[in-house]
Amino acid sequence: MAPPSPYAPPAAGRAPWAIGAAYVAVFLALDWVSYIRPFQGLNITPWNPQPALAVALLIVNPRWLWLVWLSLVTAELAVRGLPADWFVTLAATAVLGLCYAAIARTLQARLDPTSGLARRADLLRFTVIIVGGALVSGTAYVATFYVGGIGPRGEFFEAVARFWVGDAVGMIVLLPMLLMLLHPARRASLAATLRNREAWLIALAIAALVLLVFGRADRDHFKFFYVLLLPVVWAAARLGLSGAVLAAGLTQIGLIAAVQSAPNADLTVFELQVLMAVVTMTGLMLGVVVDERERAAIELKGSLRLAAAGQMAAALAHELSQPLTALNSYAQAARQLAASADIPEAERLPRLLEVSGRMADDALRASDVVKRLRDFFRSGSTQLRVAAIGPLIDDVVAAGSRRAAALGVRVDVDLDPALPRVLMDEVQIAVVLRNLMANALDAASANAGNAANAANAAPRAVRVHARLRKGSLGVDVFDSGSGVPADRLPTLFEPGPSEKAGGMGVGLSICRAIVEAHGGQLWAEPGPSGHFAFTLPLADGEPAYHAP
Repeated sequence: MAPPSPYAPPAAGRAPWAIGAAYVAVFLALDWVSYIRPFQGLNITPWNPQPALAVALLIVNPRWLWLVWLSLVTAELAVRGLPADWFVTLAATAVLGLCYAAIARTLQARLDPTSGLARRADLLRFTVIIVGGALVSGTAYVATFYVGGIGPRGEFFEAVARFWVGDAVGMIVLLPMLLMLLHPARRASLAATLRNREAWLIALAIAALVLLVFGRADRDHFKFFYVLLLPVVWAAARLGLSGAVLAAGLTQIGLIAAVQSAPNADLTVFELQVLMAVVTMTGLMLGVVVDERERAAIELKGSLRLAAAGQMAAALAHELSQPLTALNSYAQAARQLAASADIPEAERLPRLLEVSGRMADDALRASDVVKRLRDFFRSGSTQLRVAAIGPLIDDVVAAGSRRAAALGVRVDVDLDPALPRVLMDEVQIAVVLRNLMANALDAASANAGNAANAANAAPRAVRVHARLRKGSLGVDVFDSGSGVPADRLPTLFEPGPSEKAGGMGVGLSICRAIVEAHGGQLWAEPGPSGHFAFTLPLADGEPAYHAP
């Protein structure tokens, strides 16, 4: 039993007899148009587009095989005249109809019905099936005539070759377009291509090049046929598979019209059709590659959006951990103050107000962090304004002073008194400073903790230094830790597993993204101690260098 067809014909709502009548009419019209240079009594022509129509019909509904056979017999009578032997003609057309049904069945089984011939693997399978199927059908058709005693003796293989090329080229040129018309999404793509002005410009180029190639007095047209490859490649590169099939079809029409209007040897027509097959396959392959690249770009954008969402979630979790921890500490302190009987009532209320004020400040800071990081990851936006970085550094150092004291780390701040103002989003740059400060405290305390005893322990120290650096403002964060190994630098700022207990591995990557969004740079210096640095652009009108 044949598998159900995934293709939806545009006229699926019409009565079957109307579809059948339209098919026979179009089949006869194509047969009449392509009936040129018949080969010695076998009515074999160098270009046969009608098999593509038959295969497409059988893909839609395999039960219409009888209609395909009827159209083949009708074409023999209406286009080619009365046959020399009725029995042989009926047998040959029946064999041909069965071959077309086998090609349609194989295409249905081997092609991905959801892609609409839009993948290289499908195009390769399509080509193999069409070329192989055309060879089988040509051999069977010609053999039927030869068995019936019809056909020139000694030219069997030449007749098969001509039939093979004619059917293969006709199906390679026309069948992709028919398959796209039967596929709803690809049908819309074809319609969009026809509305594209560039497609009509390519059509004019094809017409002009056909006139240039075949308007010459020289009859060796195939020597200059390669120029017709240019507009097909142009259409494929710019418009994808839709452009490729339309350009190839128009080029084939121009080729047949030129062959009909100018005297050419049959061998030359055969050679031109072989070249036409090469041009078509080149265009189809390039068009499929272009479509695949476009789909990959769309999928990549979707993946990047998901990655950005994941990174934003990690950044929010990373940045909210500190204020949430502080809020929890303040809440515990407020509870203890309220429950303590040792603190006088007059003293308890001011201390509760102080703790609740700190809770409110941390809650507002957490809200600002959420809003600014959300905006940054959603659109890369930063709310830049002219500001001095000194007060921001002081606030960050003051916020970390309690943790530094608990770790036994001395924190020094070295700010140039004449620091120029910069363009920055203060909330986002505070995120950078807090991350670098926290990392420096961790590194300094970890390195000192490894000493054998307190007497021999290295001093635990962190120093924040800000100065003018080559036309921009530079901020350096030094620590007495073990520093960053040189082989770790290439991947230091990439998201990954954290080396710290409870870390998420995204802090430095977020910091670099924020600094670069401000137009600055963030890097680490290798060495025996820790050193991170970043730059920010100066505000307009600020001096780029110290006055002598």
